[in-house]
Amino acid sequence: MFSQFWRRLTGTPGASTSPAAAPAAEPAETAAAPAPAREVAPKGEIRVATEESLRRSLTWRSRVLMEGAGEDIMRSDGPALVAALTDANESVIRQPPAAAQRALRVASNPETPMPKVVELFENDPMLAQALLRFSNSVFYRRDSQPTASLQSAVQRVGMNGVQTVLTASLVQTMLCRPGGAYDALVQKVWTHMQRSAPIARTLAPAFGLDAETMFSLALLHDVGKLVIFDHISTLRHDKRRDLKMPDLFFRQMLWHLHEPIGGLSVLHWGMGGEAAHAVAEHHRRPAPTTSDTVTECLFVAETIELAQTNFAKLDWEEVWKKGAITTEMGSVQERMRKTDE
Repeated sequence: MFSQFWRRLTGTPGASTSPAAAPAAEPAETAAAPAPAREVAPKGEIRVATEESLRRSLTWRSRVLMEGAGEDIMRSDGPALVAALTDANESVIRQPPAAAQRALRVASNPETPMPKVVELFENDPMLAQALLRFSNSVFYRRDSQPTASLQSAVQRVGMNGVQTVLTASLVQTMLCRPGGAYDALVQKVWTHMQRSAPIARTLAPAFGLDAETMFSLALLHDVGKLVIFDHISTLRHDKRRDLKMPDLFFRQMLWHLHEPIGGLSVLHWGMGGEAAHAVAEHHRRPAPTTSDTVTECLFVAETIELAQTNFAKLDWEEVWKKGAITTEMGSVQERMRKTDE
């Protein structure tokens, strides 16, 4: 089922398409969230998100967030920021560089000849370095000999690996300097996404999923937070000052809005409804009523990463209960044990 996943994500002709690390302690919910609008699929099928369903979710979450706003919040930059994020137009969700989008389209086409793929990296020194680092990582390095050739690197990681490198490059274009304490949070979110990706790849077989697909989705899962920080950076430039709002409100805003904003961003970048669904619902709140192993894998991978980062003991039973995970726990634990050996 996942052999053509990237072709669908990037809208390659012939494939079906459809139109921040989280804080260690989650902010209190302001209200019980209803089930977000989603395309319901039979068990085992990949779900998709549409722009209409994502905007409904974003509008509802924004309304709930602002209903609990006190006077200190209303006097801050918070309301204007939430209004702009809820609109989620092109000034909020910026398009990545055209070159990055073209590269993903080329790499996602199974008919693309090897020289054409190699050429993508020959023309971009930063991408070339990223590919070589990726191909020489522990996961791909099968012997003691590193590869220094771009062609060898492409052959070693395969097309899925190439797409992963390009996805990481695209997400990095969202890194910005929103000012003040937010600068450190941007790097924290990106580090969390980078650390979650190899965990998702490790766990993917236990969920019956493609390893590189889950690596790429984990690299994208908190992109909504980066989009929010990017817009804060834009507003900071326009206002010529740092934005001011209560810290707790900002954390609640990030928590409530980053999933639908991330899903809309992925959709607007042409990655398809399946990836948008995964990003928009990786916290599984509320849990879907039918099997959704993609978001299960993302939820578990993110939870493991946060536990590792915070040197916290992982309560597997609690993770399975909180995320309503249907995949057999023992197989996931075994994948993690093999990694630790």
